[in-house]
Amino acid sequence: MRIAFVGAGRWALALGIRLAAEGHETILWEFNRANLERLTSTRSHPDLPREFTVPPALSVTGDIGGAVATAQLVVLAVPSEALADVVQRVKTLSPTPQALVTVTKGIEPRSLKRLSITISDAMPELPVVVLAGPGIPYDVALGDPTSLVAASVSETAAATVRDAFTGGNLRVYSHGDVVGVELGAALKNVIAIAAGVADGIGLGINAKAALLTRGLAEITRLGLAFNANPMTFAGLSGMGDLIVTAFSEHSRNHTLGVAIGRGGTTAAALSGLAGVAEGAVTVRAARTLAGNQRVEMPITEEVYRMLYEGASPAESMKRLLRRSPRQEIWK
Repeated sequence: MRIAFVGAGRWALALGIRLAAEGHETILWEFNRANLERLTSTRSHPDLPREFTVPPALSVTGDIGGAVATAQLVVLAVPSEALADVVQRVKTLSPTPQALVTVTKGIEPRSLKRLSITISDAMPELPVVVLAGPGIPYDVALGDPTSLVAASVSETAAATVRDAFTGGNLRVYSHGDVVGVELGAALKNVIAIAAGVADGIGLGINAKAALLTRGLAEITRLGLAFNANPMTFAGLSGMGDLIVTAFSEHSRNHTLGVAIGRGGTTAAALSGLAGVAEGAVTVRAARTLAGNQRVEMPITEEVYRMLYEGASPAESMKRLLRRSPRQEIWK
């Protein structure tokens, strides 16, 4: 197939190299001139393994029109804050792919809509597929076995993306619960920041296990408020993605949390990253959605307080531990 990535960050590159290796004609559009020049000259990315190089079979361009013109799949791989504007730009080019695919994990910060809805609102004539799951680009680029899910309301579109992306070290499953897959993929970044904070202040594995389990519980609660299937959160885009993001040294969200746990400011921690930590954006939207739906998300609330209200990790930990005792239930 001819597959075009709108965005040429580390995730697009890691996926693109695997698709090219399987014989797909793969092209990536990069909007930032400096990044484009670096990619074309060094054929490398600072957040990917040193031995990783962009192969000749993987094209990188600054011409978005040429990239998407005849693509059979258009993959949107830009930060959540930029996605709505980028989709409008793609719309003006009138592409006719079999599906639009989003690999961005977040919530549209202005409308508070899921990203697939943002895309569908702009281009309702095309099916949208959410590709998510426990995939750290660094390890995908190294060739580590990785499993993802392709979720869509269109079974045909989900199967098309599943089959196109399956090959080499990638195994992709199709899925019908778009709400659950998308919310799990977005909200786990927030919990991964909390996990990083726990590591930053030196807490042990007991604390981290409890944090991840209760974090998944509040993700599930919000998902249920939007009619997601609770079993989805036990799968690849739920617990699977949460595990990898909360433990990997190459996870920007975990790295952000570690910096906060060690006493760093939000501004300094974010500026020290080589890219975007989506959880720092998503936590604002998640907090608002939880309030609107009257859903308790205490860990999310504390991540927000630490990032944007100056709360110390010690204060947040005490508040979580002093919550009134209750049954362990999802609802």
